[in-house]
Amino acid sequence: KSSVFLFLFSDCPARCPSGWTQFGSRCFIFYYQYMKWSDAEKFCISIGGNLASIHSSDENTFVSDMINRASGSRNTWIGGHDAVDERRWLWSDGSSFEYAHWYSNQPDNSGGNQHCLEINYGGDYWNDMPCTYTRPFVCSQDL
Repeated sequence: KSSVFLFLFSDCPARCPSGWTQFGSRCFIFYYQYMKWSDAEKFCISIGGNLASIHSSDENTFVSDMINRASGSRNTWIGGHDAVDERRWLWSDGSSFEYAHWYSNQPDNSGGNQHCLEINYGGDYWNDMPCTYTRPFVCSQDL
């Protein structure tokens, strides 16, 4: 009776694709292209990710700084939405929505149709906006 064992070793750690920036175990990229939230999400999916989910204060600062360097603090789509169930915020990548950085009195669903999440509102804060507005956007993917 004989056994064969196969060991695979990698000399190089996982890296983000060209143009993406690593933070922790994920990669992020900012697109200075104005799209509706749903079109931005479809675009992110087409390149192997989703609109960015944010899970900590450090990650929020990283994403906000990345946007500011590229565009000078534009209001920008990330992957949060409450389109399925009002006031129940979800991330488009399916991760749990536990961290939040809302601007004061937000989310307010003003006009009854604000179901998508933008960052860089009043600094690095979050705000709910109508999904049909066009914004630049940030995609993320796992390493």
